[in-house]
Amino acid sequence: MIKIAICEDEKEQQELLKDYIEQIFKGISVEYSLYIFNSGEELFENYPKDIDIFLLDIQLNEINGMDTARKIRLLDNKVEIIFITSLIEYALEGYEVRAYRYLIKPVKYDDLKENIINCIREVDIKNKYIIVKAQGNQIKLDINEITYIEVQKENITIHTLNQIYEIKGTMNNIEKDINCSRFCRCHKSFLVNLEHVKSIKQYVVILENSEEVPVSRYRFKETKEKFFDLIEAKLC
Repeated sequence: MIKIAICEDEKEQQELLKDYIEQIFKGISVEYSLYIFNSGEELFENYPKDIDIFLLDIQLNEINGMDTARKIRLLDNKVEIIFITSLIEYALEGYEVRAYRYLIKPVKYDDLKENIINCIREVDIKNKYIIVKAQGNQIKLDINEITYIEVQKENITIHTLNQIYEIKGTMNNIEKDINCSRFCRCHKSFLVNLEHVKSIKQYVVILENSEEVPVSRYRFKETKEKFFDLIEAKLC
């Protein structure tokens, strides 16, 4: 179930987006629930839990869409935000609140469909986890928290943002369990989450926490291409 919220003060735009969303989800056979708000004030007075995608008009009254997005980010760091605007000059401000995309009014069906489908993929990744057995306990790990994984023989070390886990297994099996395009096998003994990579240089990736992960010579080109593809996808 995908939860979508529209915050738009123009009734005509509300109805257009509502009709488009109904068509999109009917065509992709995914269940959804839709919440509609006329203003930022109304949204925060009745803030819905666990929203996956926000469609925000930037030019709202009183609390504008950008300020609304800033408040949303304080409540939810993962939700996808798509801005609806007639003024493209607001686009640069969107980086502050990690807006997914901008759609220019009047919104076109194909543009909204493409962005909604991409957001659903992002939501699926954010909600993905694996179960590992460490220190005799079954542990549920959010794959987005994993920075990289290394293996020595059958000893696997999983590095996350806050902790390190030691488990038994093979790299091939854990790579299949994760099954996410954001992870790159940069070395026969290392699997790195490209979301946490800050930069890449000759035969090494540098993570946002300044740790370095080796890249083998014959995997370097593929790793670099995947990293830049991810950056490009976020900027487009």
